[in-house]
Amino acid sequence: MQRILVVALDNLGDLVFASALIPPIREAFPSAVIGVWCKEYTAPIARLIPAVDQVFAADPLWAISPGRPRPSFGPFARTVMEVRRAQFDAAILSAAPWRTAAACALTGIPIRVGRKRHHNAAFLTTVLPEEDATKPVLVEQASLLAELGIPSPAPRYRLDTSRFGGVRDEVARQLTKRFVALHPFAGSRDRCVPLSEWTQVAFGLQARGFQSLWVGTTRELDELRRSVTHPMGYYVDRIHAAGVDAGSLSVTAAALSLASGFIGHDSGPLHVAGALGVPVVGVFAPGQPERTFPQGIGAWRMIHRSTPSEIGGGDLLREIADLGLFSAQ
Repeated sequence: MQRILVVALDNLGDLVFASALIPPIREAFPSAVIGVWCKEYTAPIARLIPAVDQVFAADPLWAISPGRPRPSFGPFARTVMEVRRAQFDAAILSAAPWRTAAACALTGIPIRVGRKRHHNAAFLTTVLPEEDATKPVLVEQASLLAELGIPSPAPRYRLDTSRFGGVRDEVARQLTKRFVALHPFAGSRDRCVPLSEWTQVAFGLQARGFQSLWVGTTRELDELRRSVTHPMGYYVDRIHAAGVDAGSLSVTAAALSLASGFIGHDSGPLHVAGALGVPVVGVFAPGQPERTFPQGIGAWRMIHRSTPSEIGGGDLLREIADLGLFSAQ
């Protein structure tokens, strides 16, 4: 095989998990061209995946990205044709709902490997059993590679900081050297630890000589700035770099890569930080910890409770302390 495509048309965290597919592909096929097909808003992260040669990005019509309007038909159709012209030999679908599988089939890629989902078998050439919700995501993904004869004995997701270019240096100049990134938000607010507890974390970090970097959308961070007393720190939507918007995913990822540690809910930023080698504490309230626990190259801890009300700021500080963050300073 000379050209292999990884299809990850899901949200940010899903793309980070899918990134673990790339290094084993490169090891098995060192001269192959490896592409990633992802959503437009996740493309800055796709470009950080080691060994990726091409990124194709467009939002599918059936999956609205967080905080973005419903996509139009034109850009996605053009991307389908762009992938078709690239003439890949095989596609690995990290998730294969039938619409994603159908779009992949339209590209004419002759080998299309994915797991069984409702009505998707007609669009795949190799259909694996349905996902096992009791297994870690990366273990499940490794079996996709096995269909192409590619071993993946100890999968981990990883992003390459050298691919940031000058953005990381610009971001570094706006931050202190001792800070912890806090992400108190998630797609569903009913599984979020109250902001009042996160501010206690920030006060505790300040007492230990660490500033806080608050991570989220401008709308989320406005809520924090408006309603909760917390120590002075940094907000990711106020960090700039040439050629990219303040608070963009490129800026956020660059800032996370510089952090001494990260504490956040089970969502995309948690996995981005772990993939960048940052020590992370994942908050699952309740989530699927047996499936989506941090699986990156960074050290990690996890706190799992049945409801967010069972988690306090002291719990989060103890978890980050257990990573050795404070004793190492």
